[in-house]
Amino acid sequence: MTRFIGKRALVTGVGRGIGRAIVERLAAERADVVVADIDATQAEAVAAAARDSGGTAESLPLDIADAAMVERAAQRLGQLDIVVANAGIQTFAPVTELSTADWDRVLDVNARGALLTLQLAARCLGPGGSIVTIASIQGLLPNALSANYAASKAAVLSLTKSFAAELAPRRIRVNAVAPGRIDTELSDYASAEVGKLTGQNAAATIERRIATNPLGRTGRPDEIAAVVAFLASADASYITGECINVCGGDVML
Repeated sequence: MTRFIGKRALVTGVGRGIGRAIVERLAAERADVVVADIDATQAEAVAAAARDSGGTAESLPLDIADAAMVERAAQRLGQLDIVVANAGIQTFAPVTELSTADWDRVLDVNARGALLTLQLAARCLGPGGSIVTIASIQGLLPNALSANYAASKAAVLSLTKSFAAELAPRRIRVNAVAPGRIDTELSDYASAEVGKLTGQNAAATIERRIATNPLGRTGRPDEIAAVVAFLASADASYITGECINVCGGDVML
């Protein structure tokens, strides 16, 4: 597939899991990918892997919560065609014990970082450009054990709609993807942390999630990447301000 020949894409939060899969998919479809992560070594490793697979990629150290660093990145990047705002973190605590420090930390990266990335995209994209944010079904559901993460992803969904409305006259589309449980290191970490708080081991936590999923399984990073690629492409040219839930049906329960 060659939907992105001649297109330049920025993907944030690429060190592993979903971010890495998105880079692989866009590069495989012939996009020129800028691979951005707070960990410069991870960013270069993902970019190098994309190049080794025949793609075109360069790395960019980037802390999306640092406004000055994002500003410098915008100046360096220049014209883009696609921006994928994927970077995010998560912490865990009962809602009654959630610390303001953990609230600030998660909201700074996930909500403030999304805002700054969307603002960068608005500067660097021209007509026909596409932005895809990575939200979460937790932004649609209650989560007493990670309320700060859920709130931050609800903010991502709201920002997606606000930017979609403002950028539509410029013919820039803005959409979101909301993953459910995906087979990544972050999901494994989340299961372990939830298990500690509920008195169950990680395996039992995962089994419970799978048992209640309509499709009866965990998702794969490449399944998220496929939807991101669709939304970023001309195949989704009449879609903006939307969120596609990629969760095996979890949100319909």
